[in-house]
Amino acid sequence: MVHRPLTTVLATALAALVLGACGFTPLATPTGRPAPTPTPTNAAAGSGPATGGPGTGPIAGNGSPSRNVANANAQRFGFNPGSGILWMDDATRQRELDAIAATGARWIALDFDWNSIQGDGPDSFRWDRSTDTVVRQAHARKLRIIGTLAYSPPWARRAACANTSHCLPADPAAFARFARAAAQRYGAGSLDPELRGSVKVWQIWNEANHVPFVQPTVDIAGYTTILKQAYQAIKAVDRVTTVLAGATAPAGDDPNGLDVAPVTFLRGIYANGGKGSFDAFAHHPYTFPYSPLDEAPWNAFTQTRDLHAVMVEHGDGAKKIWGTEAGAGTGTNAKAVTANRQAQILRDYVTEWNGGFRSFTGPLLWFSVRDAGTDPASVYDNFGVLRNDFRPKPARSVLFALLHTR
Repeated sequence: MVHRPLTTVLATALAALVLGACGFTPLATPTGRPAPTPTPTNAAAGSGPATGGPGTGPIAGNGSPSRNVANANAQRFGFNPGSGILWMDDATRQRELDAIAATGARWIALDFDWNSIQGDGPDSFRWDRSTDTVVRQAHARKLRIIGTLAYSPPWARRAACANTSHCLPADPAAFARFARAAAQRYGAGSLDPELRGSVKVWQIWNEANHVPFVQPTVDIAGYTTILKQAYQAIKAVDRVTTVLAGATAPAGDDPNGLDVAPVTFLRGIYANGGKGSFDAFAHHPYTFPYSPLDEAPWNAFTQTRDLHAVMVEHGDGAKKIWGTEAGAGTGTNAKAVTANRQAQILRDYVTEWNGGFRSFTGPLLWFSVRDAGTDPASVYDNFGVLRNDFRPKPARSVLFALLHTR
């Protein structure tokens, strides 16, 4: 394959940013309910400086930085910035990574885009297109990386979805070879000292229970085969790494196979022999524009308990569920909330994830640290705790307080 022109890369990046919040079809969110009138909350008062440097945080009354120490919540919180971070100009990317680190968050999810890395063919590995750079920069800030292995290059796709990278591979072994190569390059045994041990967690695909991230329909058996082979390939070169299955979108069971509910998907993994081929399960507990604390059958946050129950049934109760994407967008869209309401929703997530859900969960990642765009009518452009120009929203100040102890 020829190297993609810059215009193609930028177009792909823009599309990925729009889809990066993922899982937002009518089946993937509450249906038949009007959006609530968001109410402001006093908890969101105040904000940090507009810049995203390492020292960013609340300022004391005398003008000096407040003395805060990252707490246990910080060890379990991070950001999923979406695939757009791969294609940013270097100055913007570094500023965004600084902004993540400045909140006190310890985790970041990064796409390891198979389509870009092996787009030139099965014998070519172009880690230099962006992956090495982003990994080095995140690792230098002591961010713990979750590497999402996903999105097939043209030569590896199934015939039924050959026109999109959101296509499971025709040959699971090809994906396993890619997973093994990634673990070799960034794992504990890497030959590059700057990359060695930089990635200790790998997530196998993204939202494989939801079209458009797998096309033309969900394939639980096919995904499980890919998971099993990738797990073996990764562990063969880095036994201490953690492998996440699922990364399930909030979705219902669609009779046409376009969506499969997270619990149904997990049961399907077990039914197809997936037990023993993951160390933890990943889920995307989006509930926007509602609170994660709303008790309802559609609530993907409270469904985390149901996923844990399935794991207990299959003898995997000691394994954790990681929330690798969650969030709420601001703006004027019907699915958006006010900036103050976003701050309260973030508080609800962090408080309950580290409260009632703590015993069976791993880290929780917010999508995302910075708005992808500036259009208030696009909910997908406005999930950040910072605006696109890095000005903080109330959620940023609330988050800092949640992740630090004076």
